[in-house]
Amino acid sequence: MIARNLLYRPLRTMISVLAVAVEVTLVIIIVGLTSGLMRETAKRIEGIGADILLQPPSASVFLAFSGAPMPIKIRERLEEMKYVEAVAPALLQFSATGGLDVIYGIEPESFREVSGGFVFREGRDMEGPDDLLIDDWAARAKGAKVGQKFKLLDHEFNVAGIVEHGKGARLFVPSARSRSFPVPATRPRSSSSN
Repeated sequence: MIARNLLYRPLRTMISVLAVAVEVTLVIIIVGLTSGLMRETAKRIEGIGADILLQPPSASVFLAFSGAPMPIKIRERLEEMKYVEAVAPALLQFSATGGLDVIYGIEPESFREVSGGFVFREGRDMEGPDDLLIDDWAARAKGAKVGQKFKLLDHEFNVAGIVEHGKGARLFVPSARSRSFPVPATRPRSSSSN
């Protein structure tokens, strides 16, 4: 029956084989993309160094896709807790201008305390409110250079430094320039430092 079908209806057989091949290929591509994105996102979040990332109850599971506010005062409450060593508010903002980007608005000192700091490939740390840090992968993809102007969130930033990838986002701005609300990241104190 299969041989007769192939001999007498070759066009229908080829169309059926092609349809199955396209479906299987699309499933493989979708599974590969989603698992790769999940793995990369997990590595970057792990690179922050925080043991706990807090979000309000109404927040989206996807960081930065939620406009759920969280008051900055929660930072003080977290710092009072016995085992909390450092708290670093991070303001997450999603941007679709010139590609899909998640931008972290950070306080450089507290973020350095939690994450261990940036490894600079070029340039320096943020000093002014218009400074921007960009990781090496994003800099290569966007053609960004230290000292160059970079338009982001309808504002021109100065690329202060290019840092090693793996610290959460690909773009970092001072939190005074971010346009979202804080999501504190905390790192518990070690049990020996009570």
